[in-house]
Amino acid sequence: MASDDVRTLTEARAVTALANPARSRLLDSLTAQGPATASVLAERTGLAIGSISHHMRTLAAAGLVEEAPELARDRRERWWRRAARSITWGRTTLPRDAESQRQAVAAEEFMLARQVERARTWLERPGATDEWSRAELSTDSWLRLTPEELGELGDEINELVGRWKERGRTGGAGDDTEGREHVFLFARAFPSRP
Repeated sequence: MASDDVRTLTEARAVTALANPARSRLLDSLTAQGPATASVLAERTGLAIGSISHHMRTLAAAGLVEEAPELARDRRERWWRRAARSITWGRTTLPRDAESQRQAVAAEEFMLARQVERARTWLERPGATDEWSRAELSTDSWLRLTPEELGELGDEINELVGRWKERGRTGGAGDDTEGREHVFLFARAFPSRP
């Protein structure tokens, strides 16, 4: 997979495939923990293997995951990986028909609810005085931007996050993986009124 591999979703069925709790968890696992078989994904997520196979086929049909046959020890073993390093989509990338737009909004609402739930879980954890609590990030700002400037800001944020993603994957000589944890980052920017 190339480091500049970004897939823009242009079909409502691909976005709908993402807006499912089990499929979203499976894609998250492949993103954070790398390629896996259905049995490894079952261990990681607690989902039933039969269910995982169904969900992986749905994700593959949507072009979100692909098989990784080079990882298999034999022809019976089936490995999966993300089909692209990064996935991007929104209402403007999908067809303008009412049903596609409705599915896009439903998927956005699903993703936002997952993001808020992750943040809530972090905030409600016991023992909040550790070094991760001191390092956590929470920020919000009011900016005055044109649509073009907001697009530019989004591009810069995605570029910055992309560099940090690659930094965590390098595994080179200076890589101290012992103190590393998976960190979930999300940011949203949109027109609003104070």
